[in-house]
Amino acid sequence: MISYPQSLIAVGGARTGITPVNLLDVQTVDGNLYFWSDRPMAAPSVITGANANYLSWLLSVPSFAFHRSLQTDVGNFVVQNISGNTLSRDFEKYIRAETIEGAFFVYRLWQPDAEAAWLEVHGALTLDEAGTDTAQLKGAQLLNPAQDDTPLENYCETCQLNWAGKRCGSTQSTECLYSYRSCQVIERIMVAMNDYEKNYGETTANTAFKITNRRRRI
Repeated sequence: MISYPQSLIAVGGARTGITPVNLLDVQTVDGNLYFWSDRPMAAPSVITGANANYLSWLLSVPSFAFHRSLQTDVGNFVVQNISGNTLSRDFEKYIRAETIEGAFFVYRLWQPDAEAAWLEVHGALTLDEAGTDTAQLKGAQLLNPAQDDTPLENYCETCQLNWAGKRCGSTQSTECLYSYRSCQVIERIMVAMNDYEKNYGETTANTAFKITNRRRRI
């Protein structure tokens, strides 16, 4: 596991003498664009492809960790909320005008003199906390396995229930063959009720008599 961006800041500064800049491109669900950084500058935007004027509102960025698995990384971007006056903060105007929830973001650790990014992360934002002086935006990567609608089981001609388990309900001493014909609690069988081996008539075609291992995900 490697943590960023602290190590890259040190590497970039040592090689070039110019500290990298943290750039955050944000596109809300309404299609509006915002560009924030930790110091004022003009740089190419990932979203538009053209140079954008980045406002120096970005106070801190998360330390991203990369894993070989599909573990979801979550971290907070801290944005200042002190521009404007106490009654109408600039950042609060954005929040009132549109939603940050689900906004697309691109974070880059940008090396200005090389015009290249040491690190680039894409994800989605949610408003975690909006205080008097700062606002925290929680960023998560786009691919979140926890939100994947994965099938509970493979639906095929072989029964998917574990024999004698609670879903199966069998109390017999001999294990079944996980087929329609050998099922011991027929009202609970979990199979695709088709037989593709022969061209049976309508009265038998919807019954899985043969034990097969073809699997279909639903």
